[in-house]
Amino acid sequence: MKKKQLLAALMAGLMLVSTGCSASSDDGGNSSDGGDSGEITITIPSYKTGENVGAVFFEPQVERFNEQYEGQYQIELENVTEDVFNDQMKQLAQQNALPPLVQGGDKEWLRTVVFPNGMAYDISGWLEEHPEIRELMLDDAVEYCTEDDGAIYSVPLATVRPTGFFYNSAMWDVADQDLSALTMDEFIDLMGDQKIAFSTAENAWVSALFLTALIADEEGGVELLNSGIEEKITDFTQPQIVSAVEKLQSLLQNNASANSIGAAYPDAANAFMSDQASIIANGPWMSTDFEETNSENWSNGFDGADVRASLFPNQVGIAQTQSYGEWWISADASEEEVECALAFIEFIYTPEELEAYLLAEGGDAPNLEYSEEFVAQQGETQVLADLAADTTEDTVYAPCILDVIPSSVANSDLSRLLPSLADGTFTAEEFCEQLTTAASEATAE
Repeated sequence: MKKKQLLAALMAGLMLVSTGCSASSDDGGNSSDGGDSGEITITIPSYKTGENVGAVFFEPQVERFNEQYEGQYQIELENVTEDVFNDQMKQLAQQNALPPLVQGGDKEWLRTVVFPNGMAYDISGWLEEHPEIRELMLDDAVEYCTEDDGAIYSVPLATVRPTGFFYNSAMWDVADQDLSALTMDEFIDLMGDQKIAFSTAENAWVSALFLTALIADEEGGVELLNSGIEEKITDFTQPQIVSAVEKLQSLLQNNASANSIGAAYPDAANAFMSDQASIIANGPWMSTDFEETNSENWSNGFDGADVRASLFPNQVGIAQTQSYGEWWISADASEEEVECALAFIEFIYTPEELEAYLLAEGGDAPNLEYSEEFVAQQGETQVLADLAADTTEDTVYAPCILDVIPSSVANSDLSRLLPSLADGTFTAEEFCEQLTTAASEATAE
C-alpha cells in the first residue's frame, strides 16, 4: 500500500473513534448532545489547523463562535493534513461516519456521489427563512449550488478572492505601474531576469497559478478553463494549453528561484521572504505573512512593508464563482447537530465575520455594504488595498487549472512532470501529451 493510502486509512480509522459527539448517547455515539450541560458539541475535521496557512483566521473564528455561544454550542476541530483530507472524507462516507458539518471535499465527488445520493442536508428551506444571508451570497454560486429540484446542499459563497501575485518593490521597482493592465507578453518583458518563487512539489501550487494565468492570456483560454467546471479538462494538447506551457517552461528555465525544482509551497514562500525571489503567486490570505508580527520568518533583509500585490495581466483574477461553497451538512446529522451546524454557518455569514475574513485573507463581498471601519482597516494593509483596487467590474475571473482537471493529475502528475519540463527533458508538446495520457488513465478508472 502506498504511504499516502496507508496514512489515509489510519486517519480514517482514528476518525471513526473521534468524529461525532463529546458525550455518550443512545444513538450509537452520533449525537452531539453535551449531556447535562445542554451544550451541543460537534467535531469538524479540518485541514485549516495547526501550521496550515488557513488556520491563521479559521481557528480564531471557531474560538469566537464558541465564546459567543458558550453553554449552547461548541465546535471542536480535528486536525487533518490537507493532502489526505479529500480521501479521508470519502472513506468516512463509505463507512457512514461523516462528521455533522463537512468542510469541502473533492468537488467531483460531491457532484456525482454525495449530493445525488442523499448524503447531504438540504438548506434551501433554511435560506428562505434567512433572506439576509441569501442576499449576501453570490448569484453565480447560488445558481451553481441549486439542484434541478431546488435543493441546495452546499452553502453558497458570499465572497470572492481573486488570486494574483505579490512582488517585492525593493527588488522590482514597478509599484507605479498597473501591472494587471499589461498583456502577459508585456509583463514578461518588463519582468526581465527577476526571479519567481515557484513550487513543483505537492500540487505545484505556485506553478499552477502561473500556468492558469498563462492559459487565461491565450485567445479562448478563459473559456477553456471555465469549460472544466462542469466537465474536467483531459485534453492538454489544446493550443491554448500548449502555448501557455511553452511560456511556463521559459519562466521555469530563466526566472525560477534556485530552490524551485522540488519545492513545496513553504519552500517557495521562504524563497520570497528571504529575498531569493522578487515574485510569488498566491492568494490574498498570504498578506498576514508580511505583517511585522510574522517577521521571524523573514531573512536576508526582507521587509514585508516592501511587498505589493497585483492581479495577473489582462486583469485576470484566479477565482471560481461557479462553485460549491466551503461547507455542507451531513444528512445523517441529528437535529441537534444540524442546529449547531446552521448556527455556525449563520455566524460566519454575519457582516462582522465576513469583514474580518476579508481583512485577514483578502477578497471582496460584492453584496455586502462595507462598514466605514472595514474600509479604513483594509486600506491599512497595502497588499489588500492593491488587490481591492485591481478588483473592478472589468476583472476577468478564471478558475485555477488545479480545479478543472482530474484530481490525480492536479495532485500528483503535474508536479511529477514539471521537473522534466524545467530541465528540457520534455518539450511543451511532450509535457502536454504526458498530462493527457495521465488524465485519460485517471478518467478510465
